[in-house]
Amino acid sequence: MNIEKAKPSEAEWLDEIIRREFPYTEFNPEKIIDRINNPNYSILIVRQTNIMVGFLDLEFFTDKAEARMNAVYIEDAWRGKRLATALIEQAINECRHKKITRLFLLVKKDNEGAKQLYLDTGFAYEKMHDKIIEGNEVEVWAQKPPELRRGTNAN
Repeated sequence: MNIEKAKPSEAEWLDEIIRREFPYTEFNPEKIIDRINNPNYSILIVRQTNIMVGFLDLEFFTDKAEARMNAVYIEDAWRGKRLATALIEQAINECRHKKITRLFLLVKKDNEGAKQLYLDTGFAYEKMHDKIIEGNEVEVWAQKPPELRRGTNAN
């Protein structure tokens, strides 16, 4: 397994996945390239034997010392191999490096598989989101592990 930042040449692959899995976002390859080149975002790609099998989109709000995971995706054939966990751990490392104190995400209320992943990686339910996405109620989950808090000496 290898995790790296996305490159502009991977925008077409990302666009295909995003259109299928997150159609409400209205992305296109140009917007994805802009995001790849913007320091307020980090798109991580996970590969198995040089095949792109998943990604994570992370958005930084450095003025608030916060970040939001906008998307985590692993191809069906590669699920259950802890690749999403590895992506989330890498995202947490990036947050630590940028001195982020709060990492949060939105998840559909009925997405039990994703919610279990988030529980396993240190997230907890925080509140209901104020918007409906694709006709679904959405929850806000967050974590403030020691490595993301200011003023701690986490290893």
